[in-house]
Amino acid sequence: MITNNEKLLNSLTFENYYSKEDIGYRLPNDISLETFWQEMLQFRKQKAESLPFVDQNKVSFWYLSTPALQKKIYEIDSSGKDSFYHMVKKEIESELIKDSLMEEALYSSVIEGAFSTYKRLKELVDEKIAPVDINDQMVLNNYHAMQFILKEKHQNLTMDFILKLHHIVTEKTLGPDEAYAGRFRDDWVYIKDKRDRVIYTPPPADQVTAAMEQLIAWVNEHNESTFIHPIIKASIIHFHLVYIHPFFDGNGRTARALFYYYLIKNGYEFFKYFSISVVVQKTKAQYYRAMKDVEGCGADLTYFLLYMTQTINDSIGLVTDRIVKHYKKDFIFDKLKEKGQLLHPRQEKFLKKFLISDKGLITIKDYQKANGVVYETARRDLEDLASRNILLKTKERRKFVYQPNYEF
Repeated sequence: MITNNEKLLNSLTFENYYSKEDIGYRLPNDISLETFWQEMLQFRKQKAESLPFVDQNKVSFWYLSTPALQKKIYEIDSSGKDSFYHMVKKEIESELIKDSLMEEALYSSVIEGAFSTYKRLKELVDEKIAPVDINDQMVLNNYHAMQFILKEKHQNLTMDFILKLHHIVTEKTLGPDEAYAGRFRDDWVYIKDKRDRVIYTPPPADQVTAAMEQLIAWVNEHNESTFIHPIIKASIIHFHLVYIHPFFDGNGRTARALFYYYLIKNGYEFFKYFSISVVVQKTKAQYYRAMKDVEGCGADLTYFLLYMTQTINDSIGLVTDRIVKHYKKDFIFDKLKEKGQLLHPRQEKFLKKFLISDKGLITIKDYQKANGVVYETARRDLEDLASRNILLKTKERRKFVYQPNYEF
């Protein structure tokens, strides 16, 4: 006979994987949270996979392959490895890869506090403009790091590889500590919130090298009896590097870059088409909460794995939508050519960007600002596109808006 406690243990694990704090809100008043939580840890660990490294309390990291986690991984494999990606036209593929590298470089920097834009990064890369400040340097470094990963994806993970990657990520951004680009820290480091309160203290510096060697050995281990799915393994690499915090600065950017490296190295080529940091930036609170839950819930990595697999699925959705938009854009321009219709170069340049953008609507003022023209020129350009049915014109409140007409 299943007791009420057993029902609770099952529902709070396999229906929704709640943290200790969340469980506290859901327990009946007559059940002690501390007592129940110990039961919960024991219940989960009996079914869990244990890892060969420990947290600062000497507790082994572990994770539980819940139905929700298995489902998310299945969705990644079935969507991400679909033949759809292998059929993408070469010109679209090269554009997607470049956009992905740019976005990952930009948003991985923004997560860490950099202030920049996609337009500025394109200037730095395409026009080879010299960085003028630390924000420029940080995003450009990240772009070079992603290029490095694609070039060296066949290399095994080594200490030298990680240090080289970190050097690329942090070059000319550390100020007086520039000597630490590509070097482990040799002192304590403290993670603080916006109010300057210490929220996490990583392991002492004298433990960093041994911890990194252990992580590298685990990553390079190829044992069928201890197989771990690459999505799981990449996510653990990401988490554990941030947990060890081996560098004074650049840990998050290095961890996200290594996440990409490991998956692309292990056959997940479609990862080169999208940026995971775009989604992480939008869900930063959940990102940090997942990390905090691992530490606060007995070294249970399941929280972070659930977050990362959901983030990957969201990223796949974004890139799939983008690929479809690229094909629709090509369809519209093919139709224009077939009909013998010519566009002003300004309209053509605008359409090529707008039709594949995530921005579904544009106003006359938006067009005016983006193209550096007067209001009347912007209005005339958009009206012309609407008259040809390339754009659909509607009214929102007191202004006209224009959106792509993919049925053109």
